[in-house]
Amino acid sequence: MKISKLYGRRIEGGEGRADGTILGVDFDGRKICGILAADDEQREFYVAADDLVLKRNIGYIRAAKKPASFNGLKLGRAAYSEDGIFLGYMEDITADNLMLTKAKIGAKNYAFDCLILGDVIIVRGKRHAEIAAKDMFIDALCR
Repeated sequence: MKISKLYGRRIEGGEGRADGTILGVDFDGRKICGILAADDEQREFYVAADDLVLKRNIGYIRAAKKPASFNGLKLGRAAYSEDGIFLGYMEDITADNLMLTKAKIGAKNYAFDCLILGDVIIVRGKRHAEIAAKDMFIDALCR
């Protein structure tokens, strides 16, 4: 599922009625926690991931208030390598079973685990992954 396809889509409550429009996607690490939507009078409501029904249409079981820790995914952020080289803008994010798997930046796809998200995106390279794996191995030996 492409995250960009969620923004602006209608979300249905019970009985197939369209209750609102999706405004944002909440995430924590790699996991989608829920979505933020607004009804036709622009009253916002939040739907936790456990209450989402993802089929042909997007539906939900119950709505709640937006959590204070809402961490919305933002497309269009600039992305740079660890060396400061501009890579492009984040165009889309792919999710599989509510887990964020990859991001399209410029013409390339990057594993979501390799991204550091902030005002801009830093894409960690293979070198970082090798060092992190060695650090985890050493930590496991020292315990």
